[in-house]
Amino acid sequence: MLKIDESIRRKYIPSHVWTQLHPIHVKDVKTWILFLTFLLLDAICILPVVGNTFHKGFFLAIIIPVIFINGWAVTILVRNSYSTQMEMLYFVLANSVVLVLCMFLVAQKIVYIDAQIESSAFFIISVLFYIGWIIYFTQYIFKKYANMKWTYGQKNVLLELLRIIMLLLPSNGYNFYHFYVKGNPFEDYITSFIFLSLGILPIYLAVLFLHRILFILANPRLFRFYEPSKKEVKQAEAKGKKIKVG
Repeated sequence: MLKIDESIRRKYIPSHVWTQLHPIHVKDVKTWILFLTFLLLDAICILPVVGNTFHKGFFLAIIIPVIFINGWAVTILVRNSYSTQMEMLYFVLANSVVLVLCMFLVAQKIVYIDAQIESSAFFIISVLFYIGWIIYFTQYIFKKYANMKWTYGQKNVLLELLRIIMLLLPSNGYNFYHFYVKGNPFEDYITSFIFLSLGILPIYLAVLFLHRILFILANPRLFRFYEPSKKEVKQAEAKGKKIKVG
């Protein structure tokens, strides 16, 4: 499922497969870190943990991996992007896994610490909810990139729904909370489920980048690093620096 038959010539490999055999473009590194680390992880995960009812156990369970990811992000930002291309794939995978963990823990904190619910039903439902998405994305992604006849126009209903939610959430999330959630008898459950749902995107990214890493390792002959342009090389040399690739 991962290994591409060596008899298949490069020109016959479809574009959707090539995207999975490349690292993140060096120009997009800052955008990925800004979105995944500084926005989703730092802003959205940390605030509900330190706010409302403070609980040391939940705080430590989240803050330790968050500090690790932030430290890693800073080291990538201050280094030459061309030399961290493969590392960036591992970073996005790790960042996504930590995001899933943090969203899960925030949802549990809201129900079991803030709302003081004693039933274990929500925890079990949360675990099954995430397992379901992991299984779904795993079978979808592994089948997609094993299919050489997959076309760009093919639609995945759940992924399309996820894209729509992500587009509408920033502009309507605040209004939705204040008009429909705040003051609702089930406010804590709704809020916790919102955080639980925010973990769907990082689950998708975690599975996607795990496959990407395994796919590249299984097909090293097809993998290519992004090479710096002549202009970038000259600019680096003028500053007395040397661009390292890989």
